[in-house]
Amino acid sequence: MNVLEIPFNKFLGLEYADSESNFILKLDCKAEYLNHLGTIHASVLFALAESSSGEFLLKKFIDLKLEFIPVVRKVEVKYSRPAMGTVFSRAYLIDSNPEEILNELTTRKRVIIKVGVDIYNSNTEKVLTSFFDWFISSI
Repeated sequence: MNVLEIPFNKFLGLEYADSESNFILKLDCKAEYLNHLGTIHASVLFALAESSSGEFLLKKFIDLKLEFIPVVRKVEVKYSRPAMGTVFSRAYLIDSNPEEILNELTTRKRVIIKVGVDIYNSNTEKVLTSFFDWFISSI
C-alpha cells in the first residue's frame, strides 16, 4: 500500500519528505488550505498527521509477511501554534516496541498500536502533536 495513492491524500497533494531528513511526509501550502486567519486549516494538519501515522506503520512493519487491516480507533490532537508554509511530519511508537507488537499480532491476530506524530513548519517549529491508536487485525 502507498498512502500517497489514497484518493484523499492525492487530492491534498501529500508528498514524501526528503529522504535525508528525519521527516516522513510533507505538504506544501496552497491558498485552498488556509483558514479565516490565513494559516493552514486544522483539518489539513490533521490529515497530514493521520496519513503520516499510517505511513510510519507501513514502513515499520514492511518486512512482516502478514496481511493486516489497520483502522484508526482513537485520536488525540493538540495544536500548539499557527502553521504557515510547507509542513512536515515525524512519527514514533508510543509504549511499545516492534517485537511486542509482532508477538501480539501473531498470537492474538490483533493489536492496538499507539503512534505519535508531530507536525513542524518550515522553521522546524512544532505546530501539532498527535497520538493515534490504530486497531490492527491480521487477515
